[in-house]
Amino acid sequence: MAHCLDSPSQTQITFGAYCFKLNFTPVCVIANPIAHPNDTPFGPILYTAGPNVTGQFTKNNSGRGIECPVGFQDAAVVGRREAGTGIGVPPGGFFVLFFD
Repeated sequence: MAHCLDSPSQTQITFGAYCFKLNFTPVCVIANPIAHPNDTPFGPILYTAGPNVTGQFTKNNSGRGIECPVGFQDAAVVGRREAGTGIGVPPGGFFVLFFD
């Protein structure tokens, strides 16, 4: 697993956007939030998840492109908070399933 990159600056996005290196080619990627142990409520999270990710595959809330680093382009997952607040994940985290 690696952090996604901000396309214009090539800097890592440190939270909420991840790329994966797998030893198979996934045909489907599913991401889902996990409830926080203290039952902390969290807002809606939309996941952009996809197999075989190259180039800019989505944008952040500022309109900047997001891409995967070379070697970690088998799959990507980006968590999005409610409209306009950007990239993130819920307090309990999330899990990802890859299907081949």
